[in-house]
Amino acid sequence: MTANVPRAATAVLLMTLIVMLAACRGSEATPTSRERPAVLGPGRQQLQAGAHVLDLVARDPSGTGPARLPRIEITVPDGWFNFKGWGIGKGRKLPFPLAVSFWDVAQVYPTPCDWAGKPMVDPGRDVDGLATALAEQPLRNATPPTDVVFAGFRGKYLAWSVPTDIDFDERRKDRALFPHCDEATFQSWTANGWAGDRYQQLPGQVDRIWILDVDGTRLVVDAWYLADATPEDRAELERVVDSIRFLD
Repeated sequence: MTANVPRAATAVLLMTLIVMLAACRGSEATPTSRERPAVLGPGRQQLQAGAHVLDLVARDPSGTGPARLPRIEITVPDGWFNFKGWGIGKGRKLPFPLAVSFWDVAQVYPTPCDWAGKPMVDPGRDVDGLATALAEQPLRNATPPTDVVFAGFRGKYLAWSVPTDIDFDERRKDRALFPHCDEATFQSWTANGWAGDRYQQLPGQVDRIWILDVDGTRLVVDAWYLADATPEDRAELERVVDSIRFLD
């Protein structure tokens, strides 16, 4: 009997340790979801490679845009910058060679070049009306709008471009020297909320446009590249667009 006492004590000690370890493991916090990145602010900061979040409603000081939209997560490689919390671009300054921006489109310019003094086109508030108005804007060589599902929401997709022989450059200080377009500006649309006019940056620019119905609110995703974009540039833009998802 006396020879079995140490064995019994050892067994009790082992059982006690097992119970204590199990209790410790049970008390540890188990993560249920990954931590979301901070929301981008109104500046033009350089972005770290990885996921970032845009809150379009928070970037609308006028209150003229939608009262509610889901936050948007987008993932970028190195070399991309925040643009005022409602867009991102590769590089610090306009014209960005690659960019993605989000719009609550209000009205469409009847022509993007000879536009001053002409009545605007009202596309209504639905997806189809805006898709038709954009496709019919002259000088854009627009593709026919097609049905699409983007990040879980239905809408229309089209692509359009700026003619290569249009003489304008928003970076010039004296726009009066360039009479080919009114005010040397190639216009696309006006917008509510966080952004104003959408004007194009350079001749030959290509915009890929998704017009989405996001829980009853129309939202435009505009991804563009300049004429000198390489196949690698376009593939990079494609990956950034494919990373977009709506959070809530």
